[in-house]
Amino acid sequence: MAQTNPKYRNATGKGEKPIIDFLVKKYGFSNVTWPIVLIKNDKIIAYLYEKNARNEINVVMDSRPGSKAHLPSFYLNFTKRPHALVPEAKFLEPFIQERYACSYDYIVGSPFSTVDLDYVWYNGSSYKGFELTTFYMDFYSHERARYLISQMRKRPSWQGAEGARAFHKIVESAQDLGVDYYVVCANTTDKVGSDLKTNGNVCLFSLTHKQVDLIQSGKAPDNTIFMTFSNFLNWL
Repeated sequence: MAQTNPKYRNATGKGEKPIIDFLVKKYGFSNVTWPIVLIKNDKIIAYLYEKNARNEINVVMDSRPGSKAHLPSFYLNFTKRPHALVPEAKFLEPFIQERYACSYDYIVGSPFSTVDLDYVWYNGSSYKGFELTTFYMDFYSHERARYLISQMRKRPSWQGAEGARAFHKIVESAQDLGVDYYVVCANTTDKVGSDLKTNGNVCLFSLTHKQVDLIQSGKAPDNTIFMTFSNFLNWL
């Protein structure tokens, strides 16, 4: 099924500066990556590591996690002219046509779909990562944060027959890549936009298929951790 163009297009594939800056300072630029999971006929077929004008975190020789299923990974550079693809692959050539500024521009209306792992990094011995989900309504307490997270199923991205399919694919890909993966829920400063409230609170939890099912059923996930944003940065 072709991927549709979401209303949040300008927020996709963009790392938040306070988080990226901290990760790069702590682990080094080449140890921080943004994997894109390429899907066709509901199966993960490859991982893309992309550099474009809005997100330059990926580099061609970065520390990427390896697929347990031996799925290939590719590097796409949309900041070069002509666009670059490493290694070469015939089926990916349409992605890097000059009229596209990022792989998502081709994905919309194509036979492929994607999910991405927002932040993944190598700490010297293992891979860790998280999906960032933002809320404008204030996390003034752990209980309040858990309630708001339990309502995520009401968001447009969770509606329809496929429900939380994208989150299940993220779990599947994180397991294949051997990434210890979480969901980090944080507040934004404004109702519109993704600027993080760095003096606010964060609620995070390990992402598993069970956790996705709990949220989809209107329940809060298990074993949530509540902390200030500054303590969250130290958790990274």
